[in-house]
Amino acid sequence: MKRAFLIGPLLFPLLSFVGCADATDDAVEQSSQTTDSQAAATAQSPASEEPRQTGNETQQEPAAVAEAPQEYNKLTAEEERIILNKGTEWAGSGKLLKNKAKGTYLCRRCNAPLYASEHKFESNCGWPSFDDEIKGAVTRRAEDDGSFRTEIICNNCGGHLGHVFLGEGYTAKQTRHCVNSVSMSFVEAGEELPAVINPKK
Repeated sequence: MKRAFLIGPLLFPLLSFVGCADATDDAVEQSSQTTDSQAAATAQSPASEEPRQTGNETQQEPAAVAEAPQEYNKLTAEEERIILNKGTEWAGSGKLLKNKAKGTYLCRRCNAPLYASEHKFESNCGWPSFDDEIKGAVTRRAEDDGSFRTEIICNNCGGHLGHVFLGEGYTAKQTRHCVNSVSMSFVEAGEELPAVINPKK
């Protein structure tokens, strides 16, 4: 009985120690497994990867630079008075009044061809006169000043050219375009015509 009594107290601490050691080993093993799992999860996490670029993103073309619209020809104060504000040059003063060269008459503001030299005739009215225009170049509209005249303007830019009169008997076409020299420029036959300016296009 005494020996059994003595062995009991000695075995209890020993068994307790063994149990603690087993628990400690289990805790260490679990901790190790947790660390390994976290490391594996981190390795597989998308956040740890470099951002990937798709083919479309890497091949984007630079945005196109919009071209600035072309401006009309620069006008003098006198040209603005006539072309933009419907003025009239002094009779007999136009530099193109007596012009007899072969070529094309253009709108001074936008370079649009208006009349061929074959259309020009001598009317002795004080302004260059034409009995026809290049097809589609000139627009006619009723004058709004109460004079019952018909204004003619450049069909491309709307610049004022002068007035048109019918039935006067100057030519077989019974038409006279009375045009301000200031509203036009002239290019001789054989020379290259300048590009027509149209900021709206």
